[in-house]
Amino acid sequence: MARPTYDVLPAAVRLWVDDALQSPVRSWTSETGGFSPGVAARVSCADGRRAFVKAVSAEVNPHSPGLHRSEAKVTAALPRELGAPALLATYDDGTWVALLLDEVDGRPPAVPWRADELAAALRALDRLSEVPAVPGVPTAYEVLGEEFTGWAQLAADPPADLEPWQAGHLDDLVAFETAWPEAGAGDRLLHLDARGDNMLVRPDGEVVLVDWPWAAAGDPVMDIVGFVPSAMLAGVADPEAVLRATVAGRAASPAAVTSLLTAFTGMMEWARRQPPPPGLETVRAFQAAQAGTAGAWLRQRTGWG
Repeated sequence: MARPTYDVLPAAVRLWVDDALQSPVRSWTSETGGFSPGVAARVSCADGRRAFVKAVSAEVNPHSPGLHRSEAKVTAALPRELGAPALLATYDDGTWVALLLDEVDGRPPAVPWRADELAAALRALDRLSEVPAVPGVPTAYEVLGEEFTGWAQLAADPPADLEPWQAGHLDDLVAFETAWPEAGAGDRLLHLDARGDNMLVRPDGEVVLVDWPWAAAGDPVMDIVGFVPSAMLAGVADPEAVLRATVAGRAASPAAVTSLLTAFTGMMEWARRQPPPPGLETVRAFQAAQAGTAGAWLRQRTGWG
């Protein structure tokens, strides 16, 4: 499903944008990446000023406004050296929630990944791995404690479509998954949704992470483990090489990486079997694809044929 466009926003939201920017919006272009059911648009004002608008309605998806509210709090506290877009203003009428942000001069990474842009993405994750968690963000366990129980949920009533390697190792998968809270504990700032569609390549070739609603405190290897399956979907052939190319990946114990990868794979395997959330009809197919690449990496690490 295509994103809604800027011109479908309620008049009150568009007037708020004009007032916040102190100049009326004259033109806009929509961003097409990601899975939010909301508006994501670059706007240009009569006086030449440019900005980025994100807006979503609870009538489309009841959970998305809460993510925008969380993102507003996190974005306002992000250190400037990360290069993430600064929060300019927020709008919240109880149904519509909107964020007005500085526009990043950048474009999405190429698909498949180019070697130079992949290296820049990993440098961005390395820079993030040095940043302490900003005050007020939850721990990774508080964010993902329920979602990272996918194998346990599947083991309670094993579906018939489990692959042979999954069915034959369910007890191992549950055990590896159970160990993830310790593997993911830490005090660094995590993005927790680091994928190519949440990155922009600046004209200087460096990458900026955008879209921060899932930010948490934990071990930075969590961002690497979460990034790799999506990178594999976009042409990366050697997940272990990506892991080794990052500071956090080299620092993490093999057991911790396997535990986090198991939990991530289980989350995707469980989620892909659920009905699609309102307004997000395409997300289950993407989760199924990520389950496949994450599972392939997990089989490589464990040697499970």
